[in-house]
Amino acid sequence: MASSSGTSSGSGSGSGSGSSLLQNSGSEEDLQALMDQRKRKRMISNRESARRSRMRKQKHLDDLVSQVTKLRKENQEMLTSVNITTQQYLSVEAENSVLRAQIGELSNRS
Repeated sequence: MASSSGTSSGSGSGSGSGSSLLQNSGSEEDLQALMDQRKRKRMISNRESARRSRMRKQKHLDDLVSQVTKLRKENQEMLTSVNITTQQYLSVEAENSVLRAQIGELSNRS
């Protein structure tokens, strides 16, 4: 009798488990759908983050290119200024040389 009642009680549990499995299956599907939704949301978020990162990188590159252009222009202006100053120095130096020669000649005449 014990085995008969065990079987009977086992059957009762079995049918209870069967209905529990069906409920679990539904909640597992819900859980899977929730996980898929979170995964899609995370993928979209990651894509957006990557897009923003690429935009920041492009802006940084554009800023650097702009800075290089500005510095090259500034460097060219400085070189021009140095060349003009060098020419003026050479001109003044030549004039000084002439004046010294004239002073020497005038000193010799006296």
